[in-house]
Amino acid sequence: MRPFHVGNILVSSFIERDGPWRAPTTMFPTADRETALSHLKNMAPEVYDAAQELLVITYQTFVVRTPRHIILIDTCVGDHKPLRGPALDYPKQPWLDGFAAHGLRFDDIDYVFCTHLHVDHCGWNTRLINGKWVPTFPNATYIFGKVEYEAWETAANEAERDERLSAVWEDSCLPIVEAGQAKLVDADFELEDGIWLTPAFGHSPGQVCVNFKSQNEHAIFTGDMMHHALQCVEPDWSTCFCPAPEEAAESRKRILRSVADSDTIVVPAHFPGQTAGYVDTDGETWRWRYMEFDNGQPTRVGDRQTMPGGSATK
Repeated sequence: MRPFHVGNILVSSFIERDGPWRAPTTMFPTADRETALSHLKNMAPEVYDAAQELLVITYQTFVVRTPRHIILIDTCVGDHKPLRGPALDYPKQPWLDGFAAHGLRFDDIDYVFCTHLHVDHCGWNTRLINGKWVPTFPNATYIFGKVEYEAWETAANEAERDERLSAVWEDSCLPIVEAGQAKLVDADFELEDGIWLTPAFGHSPGQVCVNFKSQNEHAIFTGDMMHHALQCVEPDWSTCFCPAPEEAAESRKRILRSVADSDTIVVPAHFPGQTAGYVDTDGETWRWRYMEFDNGQPTRVGDRQTMPGGSATK
């Protein structure tokens, strides 16, 4: 993702893994192949591998540099994590290399926001040191949604628990709390003027979006509120990972409606290429447009193209 500014805030990212992942009808159980392919023909080529008929998905961590803080949003899968499954068993060195390429050290980070606590959003919260899970960022406060954390805590302590899901809480969340570095917050929490949360429940029990506003410019990091540009034009298509698909769809439509036809920069966790973009109203639903650049500056609403999911400038 090409870095961009939100007022005097600098946003960049680095990638743990990206590439073709799942077929549209696997990712979205209520989708049909013909409708999906019809939409994809009009979208940017980086969102779909036509040869394999697979959606392209990116796992990445966002770096947000404000005048006062260095903030990370979502920490991918992490390394040495047990019970993650073969789909997530890929080399994790790219994440470490990307972090270092940003000129960062672990103790530079002031805050870590986890939009939710699925495996691919909180894994690098901790590292395995001498057989013990310890916070990766020793000086950071980790912001967890209270609803989200308590839901996973309850699930991890049930008699008939899912060991794979419970492992995420035990190795990537609980050590943060035990170290005194966690802050459990409401879904409308405000860290300070210009940094606040918006609820986006459904994909997980307490998922949130993270908002930044500076010099009258606004960006919203939407986590897994949507995984793919298809969900703009088909907002009722929730993923196979959503335990409450109808609630997820309602959250998605509420947020898309709130940002549509505005200068708000939308930053989904898993969109490939430029990742960030804008949402336009298109009849009864919406369409996605990747951010493009003019003389080094991101285009705004008045410069939009008509092609859905317009090509990204990388």
